Amino acid sequence: MKGFRFGSTLGAFYILPGQDGWEATYGNETLGEFSSPQQAADDLARGLNCEHLSELDTSQLEFPEHLADWEIVHV
Repeated sequence: MKGFRFGSTLGAFYILPGQDGWEATYGNETLGEFSSPQQAADDLARGLNCEHLSELDTSQLEFPEHLADWEIVHV
């Protein structure tokens, strides 16, 4: 299976296959569950706020909206 990685100034963010779709992760934390990897990329680019990472606002990190701009990783 493949997933996607974006290296930001704060570290790597991943969009990976999950149990019921796709998950966006940062470190050991799940940032959200999504129906598709593109939906995850869109939400991260627009600004995803995560309850347990209150200092993290993904809209400030210039995430690429298109998955073609993310690095492909094999999981």
